Amino acid sequence: MVSLNKEYNQIVNLIKFNVNFSNFIHNNDLLSHSPDYILEKYQYWIGFESTIECKIYTPDDMTDFFLKYWKRWGIFEEYSVKNILMYLYSTRSMNLILMSEKFEEYVGPMSMISDVSDKKGLHHLTERFVGEVLEKNKDNVKVVLRDMKIGNII
Repeated sequence: MVSLNKEYNQIVNLIKFNVNFSNFIHNNDLLSHSPDYILEKYQYWIGFESTIECKIYTPDDMTDFFLKYWKRWGIFEEYSVKNILMYLYSTRSMNLILMSEKFEEYVGPMSMISDVSDKKGLHHLTERFVGEVLEKNKDNVKVVLRDMKIGNII
């Protein structure tokens, strides 16, 4: 992937984080990932502690998911995992505008995402899928880049 600028690298790292848990990847169910694994990938791709307070409530459309998750993994002590799971659950469509909105709602500002380019850690076929997600979202990338640049000015 070509490193164009800081904001683009942040978008790519966000997409790579999402792809790790995408149901578009063979045999990849969000329920199958432990809280520790999710936090490990979050730290690697995103790289900052959530700035949004842990959501006490669980949106109605996520209740069933969280009941299954807690049954499998137990209630997690690291409360930021809940916000990250809420983000991942709500962005399964891989729509970048939705990813950006939900990231800022559940985790924190996009501007804080790691801007290190060309991070390794995905299988080469998964890397190819990241490219497909970026291509599918090429118009959305422009919108999110614009919003991030405006946010940096303000």
